[in-house]
Amino acid sequence: MPQRRSAVGSLTYFDLVFVLTGGGPGYATRILPLDMYITGFQGNEMGLASAVSVVLVLAGLILSLAPVRFSGFSRMRSQQAGM
Repeated sequence: MPQRRSAVGSLTYFDLVFVLTGGGPGYATRILPLDMYITGFQGNEMGLASAVSVVLVLAGLILSLAPVRFSGFSRMRSQQAGM
């Protein structure tokens, strides 16, 4: 379970990486949210940056919903009376 949390959480580490390294040296610490920012605002390519943001949202959605789907959560029933 910790691997799943860190995978979804890594999609939100933009601020730390941007402030500490700015994506460098080179491309060593460039993560997807930072790449989206650099492409859109520094490279002035908003179309490509919006495509990266769609990929980012889909990746976060898949990584967060997959454990729920495969854990059997929807088949769980309450043991309390009246539920």
